[in-house]
Amino acid sequence: MTVLALFLAFIVLLLAGIPIVWAMSGASIVALLVGDLSMPLAWLAQQTIRGADSATLSSIPLFLLAGELMNRGGLTRRIMRIAEHFLGRFRGGLGLVNVATAFVYGGLTGSATADTGAVAKVMIPAMEERGYPRAFAAAVTAASGTLGIIVPPSVILILYGVLTNTSIGGLFVAGLIPGVLLALTFMVTAYVVGVRENFPKVDERLPLRQLLRDFGYALPALLMPVLVLGAIVSGFATATEAAAVSVLYALAAGALVYRELRWRDLLPAIHEAVVTTGSVMIIMAVAMPFGWILTVEQVPHTVAGWIVDMHTGPLLTMLMIVLALKVVGFWLDLGPAMIILAPILVPIAKAAGFEPYQIGLIFTVTLGWGLFTPPIGTNIFVVCNIARLSIGEVSWRLVPFWIATAVAVALLVSFPSLSGWLPRLLGY
Repeated sequence: MTVLALFLAFIVLLLAGIPIVWAMSGASIVALLVGDLSMPLAWLAQQTIRGADSATLSSIPLFLLAGELMNRGGLTRRIMRIAEHFLGRFRGGLGLVNVATAFVYGGLTGSATADTGAVAKVMIPAMEERGYPRAFAAAVTAASGTLGIIVPPSVILILYGVLTNTSIGGLFVAGLIPGVLLALTFMVTAYVVGVRENFPKVDERLPLRQLLRDFGYALPALLMPVLVLGAIVSGFATATEAAAVSVLYALAAGALVYRELRWRDLLPAIHEAVVTTGSVMIIMAVAMPFGWILTVEQVPHTVAGWIVDMHTGPLLTMLMIVLALKVVGFWLDLGPAMIILAPILVPIAKAAGFEPYQIGLIFTVTLGWGLFTPPIGTNIFVVCNIARLSIGEVSWRLVPFWIATAVAVALLVSFPSLSGWLPRLLGY
């Protein structure tokens, strides 16, 4: 009765257009009132406070602030410039540059939406100016923007670590090889489309002095992910402490090295970081009582029992999990989907013999797939707004990148070493 009331209320509130946060909270209230838990409403307030009471979560606003500061300090243009030197000579090379820029930028902000918006403002006009279809430029930007949730530091990996009690440092390390893998699949896809449609390429060869100068300009930005990950892996700092260091580094790089960060930029940067943090933290808060009710009612245990009774093998079990993630990813944003599904599906994946870091990366990449899949894909909305295109115009251009993501997920499922080898090497 309690579980039925919880899910029924949740679905009804969603269909009524209620935001996901209040739908989860309202469903928990309904479950308390009509279910058989015998808990006072004051318990809901206590659990909600507990949901946001985590020292690890304090790294999220710091990483987001560091990304905002680096963006306002002129980072994106410099990363794009150095990427163009190495990749621009390929057919459709600016598509590859777009992916490379998002890959590096993802290691700075940790937020897919922030990455997509920042890269789109620079890359879409640049690609259109050089003869690329605007819809293709928007599509490759929407797809490559998901690299920000895989390449460390990643807000979603932090959420996953908190939800499943998995090492944040281990998840960051585990995300490196899958992040490179997904970036390469996107690059190959962009190259194949570029060759097929005869997109332009850069024919001029820049002098070595110019290359070295541009690389020197970009070096402070390129070193920031190395600094953050190195501090965590070496044990010098926790994820939260490394996030604080990244803010100081971003301030120094933007104000003293690039000299583009001004005092007037600080308040807007803080405002954006606080707004994004608020949307994440309030979901984490209301998810605590929602998840607690699911656990007490033994929903994860029951679902796991159903799958075990079906006598499916490990690969078929993971295929069912991936399909569940993909279907939910069509309708729910990344954070809420992770919060709702992780407590239910992670125990099933572990019981099937999959490794914790492998599960975390499969979850993240599969749910990230939904960021550039209609109807809710937020990355599509971001690029359509900047490129002034309809969702339909961009969506058909995204089909090759959907296929590329499916290939990457299949490789992560089939080869555990892609996500597990590096953490084991470094002692996680």
